[in-house]
Amino acid sequence: MKKLLYIFLSLIVLWSLPLVSQSRKQLEAKRKKMQQDIAYTQSILKQTKPKKNAALHNLNTLNVIIGQRNEVIGDLKEEIGATEQEIEKRNQRLGELQKAFELEKMRMHKTVVKAYKTRKNANQLAFVFASESFRQALRRLKYLKKLSEYRSFLIDRIESSKDSVKSGLVALQTTKEEKHLLLTDEEIEKKNLEQDKDDKSKIVKSLSSEEKQLKQKIRNNEAAIAQLNSAISRIVAQEIAAARKRAQAQAGTTASTEKPTKPGSKTGTAAKKPEKGNISLTPEARELSNNFAANVGGLPWPVERGYISQTFGVHAHPDLAGITLVNNGIDITTSDNSNARAVFRGTVSAIINIPGQEKAVLINHGEYFTVYSRLTDVYVTKGQTVTSKQSLGKVWTDGDGKTVLQFQIWKGQEKLNPASWLAGR
Repeated sequence: MKKLLYIFLSLIVLWSLPLVSQSRKQLEAKRKKMQQDIAYTQSILKQTKPKKNAALHNLNTLNVIIGQRNEVIGDLKEEIGATEQEIEKRNQRLGELQKAFELEKMRMHKTVVKAYKTRKNANQLAFVFASESFRQALRRLKYLKKLSEYRSFLIDRIESSKDSVKSGLVALQTTKEEKHLLLTDEEIEKKNLEQDKDDKSKIVKSLSSEEKQLKQKIRNNEAAIAQLNSAISRIVAQEIAAARKRAQAQAGTTASTEKPTKPGSKTGTAAKKPEKGNISLTPEARELSNNFAANVGGLPWPVERGYISQTFGVHAHPDLAGITLVNNGIDITTSDNSNARAVFRGTVSAIINIPGQEKAVLINHGEYFTVYSRLTDVYVTKGQTVTSKQSLGKVWTDGDGKTVLQFQIWKGQEKLNPASWLAGR
């Protein structure tokens, strides 16, 4: 019985091995997705690379590609490590199963030899005829038959499992070879990576020699964005004031239907005041705001496909000394003819025209606001209710071939980092 238990436990472990390979498949899926992202980013770089005025954007794109390629190489190494561990485990289990199988064959051999010596199962017949009653003899016959069937079934199962493990081992060895081939391909890609780095160095050198012109271009762009931010701040302030009036009016209506309270009493709706720093909202607007906040890290991207080419905040450029970048949101580079889309349901508060930034759409989500700028055609109107992923307008492709959406998230007058709000891709 101990040997049978050992065999069954070994079989259970072997049957559970496909679960181990799931993590490797997940790594493979992640790597393939990243390789697709690299191809997409390269296609955009190819469009803007010949444009001299797009040099800063191309530099940022090259940095994105370099990061993506390094991640792919790391994923491949992790995949190969997981594959080798799986092969090692299968080899170990196969050895245990073969050992158990050999023991069973030895027992079967002893049984056959013993049966031959006793002239074809004479001992079994003696076992049956030694029964004290006819009923007991039937039970013994059934027992011997079941035992024989079970032994045959067990041997067949072990052989089948052994064949399955061997097939799996061959498949894993093939997979391992494929991974090594992919790693070899990645070595070639590393050379491409070095070429990208060389291209990056040339761009950095070129931009460094034109530092004055570059800084002026950045200042002009920041001036246009400052106009946009000033307009947004003004509209947000108006929205906050309007929301406060609506909340007060609704609170007043509610208070008028309740029993009057004594002067100075703190009970009753009318006596409540908004906490410092909070925006007064109606219950409906508060629910919308809370739902928006609950989706931090899970909002859909404001374009169907793209990559962040400039991050949030004030920071020194990683490659250009003396160049400081200011961004109240994030720049998302996308394909030509792409549409901007709402990241959450809300109401269009305004459509703003800013020279140098084209048009911007401001959407109210209760306490929160999202901004989508650098649009040409706009598909929505002020006051319109929009749903998540609804198209808002066409992202502008400038004269240098860059198609970049400027995306911002505000909480009242506070600017937030949109990257932390968007779902991972």
